[in-house]
Amino acid sequence: MRILAFFLVVSAGCASGNAGRTDSGPARDSAIPDSATTDAAVDTGGCAMTCAPGETCRDGVCMMVDCGPDNPCPVGESCCDGTCSSLPNDPLNCGACGRTCDSRGTQCQSGQCRCGDGPQCTEPEVCCTEGCVNPQTDANNCGACGRACEDGQICEEGDCVVPPCMPACDVGETCDATTMMCRCGAGPACADGESCCGGTCIGTQADNANCGACGNVCMGATVCIAGGCTTDIPCEPACAVGETCMAGSCRCGAGPACAGATQCCAGSCIDTNSSIANCGACGRVCSGTDQCCSGTCINTSNNIDHCGRCNNDCDGDTADGCTGGTCTCGGGSECLIACAPLIGCFPL
Repeated sequence: MRILAFFLVVSAGCASGNAGRTDSGPARDSAIPDSATTDAAVDTGGCAMTCAPGETCRDGVCMMVDCGPDNPCPVGESCCDGTCSSLPNDPLNCGACGRTCDSRGTQCQSGQCRCGDGPQCTEPEVCCTEGCVNPQTDANNCGACGRACEDGQICEEGDCVVPPCMPACDVGETCDATTMMCRCGAGPACADGESCCGGTCIGTQADNANCGACGNVCMGATVCIAGGCTTDIPCEPACAVGETCMAGSCRCGAGPACAGATQCCAGSCIDTNSSIANCGACGRVCSGTDQCCSGTCINTSNNIDHCGRCNNDCDGDTADGCTGGTCTCGGGSECLIACAPLIGCFPL
């Protein structure tokens, strides 16, 4: 009888699926798809929506899968090491797979690395918040972006150090540990307005190859003036009235500057000593029958120094006056030999 009772108890436990065991685990949810179910079946029944290109549905979740011949990237993207990438703007694959911007720039535009609004940095500069800087010498980014040196320190070879020369040497100069004086190359420190460029003091206020700073080259038609590249080149000496300064040369209209006694009037070189329309100055017009003599409007009909024409002087041996543009003697005709006061012409 005892054997029969034990057999019935064991049979009942097996029939109930071991419901009495605490380590049997939760009952299987029939809604969870079997691992043998295909991706297509899961994508339809397990994911809330259709997965994006390059993704597949696994256990009800859209997941990225490696791109390749059987899993192409969307239009406009390229497959780089199993990952779809937009080469025009991916800083990890900028313009080509594997071409990283790294420290040269913070962004990729049109397949080119850029640092802020400028081009990518070149060695030894790196891209920081304020643009391209040299972490070997920049006290605000010494050794790395954002690492600022303390007051009284300078940045040398990427480390913040207390300079032996006080005040600290300018960029490009070195401190002589023996004399405790700054030097540019083998010479002394540079004077005001100069910078130490490659061991030589350069006047960076007017040097086209080092304009305002070492290595800043003025391109094209620009020249270095007051430490800046510009096309607004002053003329020395200054241009005359009426002329214009173009790229350092004075011009009158479309031609060169006026020479001699001529003056630039309305774009043309005019002799203002004799021009009736520009007598002595541009636009000064002589009235009536006056003539322009040595830059002055003269009535030559009765002027004893300019009788009838400029510089025809009647105050001489044969005449003492001017009437109607003709030299006269005592109110009469000019003498052939001599004109005497109160007497008139000497008889022949």
